[in-house]
Amino acid sequence: LIQPITNLLFGFKDPSAIAFPITSLGATGAAMALVPSMIASGAAGLNEIAVFTAMGMCWSGYLSTHISMMDALEKREFIKSALLSHTIGGLCAGVAAHYLWMLFSLI
Repeated sequence: LIQPITNLLFGFKDPSAIAFPITSLGATGAAMALVPSMIASGAAGLNEIAVFTAMGMCWSGYLSTHISMMDALEKREFIKSALLSHTIGGLCAGVAAHYLWMLFSLI
């Protein structure tokens, strides 16, 4: 059901490519371990690598960074808004990477 949306936003041709963004919310390193098998099976190509890189860079330390930072600043009430803005940033990075890849692949 989500495949038409992920194809439009991120250019994912294979629905299993959504595993990387979902896994990277919890642990980007663990999500990176999924990539070699995706490449070998043909589920990921150069576009997907660009999207994975953009989202992974944005979401690295996603949970640990905000929770510990807001706790250290004694501003725990901002955790939800920090996570929401970080989530939106990662999604925007993935979309931007896809469309930039499409632009560069035309050259």
